[in-house]
Amino acid sequence: WLESLRTDYREEATFRLYDIERDLSSAKDFQRSYLEKPYPKIPLVHSEGHLRFCFGHRYQMAVALGGDFFDIFPAASDCAGVFIADVMGHGTRSALITTLLRTLIKDFSKQGRNARLFMSELNKAFCHLMQSMPDPLFVSAFYLVGDATGRVATYCSAGHPAPFLARRHSRRITRLEAPDPRGSALGVVAQEDYTAGQCRLMADDLILLFTDGAYEARNHEGVAFGIDRMHETLERLLYHSKDEILDGVMKAILDFIGDEPLSDDICLVAIEVTDKAEPA
Repeated sequence: WLESLRTDYREEATFRLYDIERDLSSAKDFQRSYLEKPYPKIPLVHSEGHLRFCFGHRYQMAVALGGDFFDIFPAASDCAGVFIADVMGHGTRSALITTLLRTLIKDFSKQGRNARLFMSELNKAFCHLMQSMPDPLFVSAFYLVGDATGRVATYCSAGHPAPFLARRHSRRITRLEAPDPRGSALGVVAQEDYTAGQCRLMADDLILLFTDGAYEARNHEGVAFGIDRMHETLERLLYHSKDEILDGVMKAILDFIGDEPLSDDICLVAIEVTDKAEPA
């Protein structure tokens, strides 16, 4: 009788484990399909000599489901809205929050041309939805609006690392720091008043957005990759294409940590500014 009970239990446990693995696999496929969706064409109609944007990304998950995500959408026919975020923790709970945020981003995309308004309204809606959550949860985020016609970028930070701005024509690399007082992470203060920064855009500029998993990745000695190494890697690859830069930065991070497992997801998003016509 006991052996029969054990057999039944093992079979039931096997079936339940199979269901869990199948659900996780489906969720992972869903995340991957969203991350691999085509980038928008901005501006919709391009004339040679005017600016246009090219996009690229790389994503490395620490576990089966990631808590980092990004979204690129047309804020106007000539404006790109680029959003990158890092949900606290990782796994199933964080992955569900990313899905919720994607829905909110779509809802507020019509306000996307105004970076400050977009971040504020997104935060209010997110805080409202998080009120029913038993445990507090927050999301660091950075939002940038690239205006191809006005040749300017405006941006807001919600407790997120500032991206790199690489100006190839002057070989200068800076950080897009939002003005003080910088806003807190999404989900912390519903009435947070975010500040907006601005910079001019020039042909051949490249903006690299990233999550903290990129520079906090540690090797077997516990040493973090660090912002300085990211800066040095970007400087070394400055005149390469955006895809080569993305591959080079990701490779530098993974080579640095060696066999150590990732403790956090890594998400890199590149925006390349060009005035050249789109290849046929």
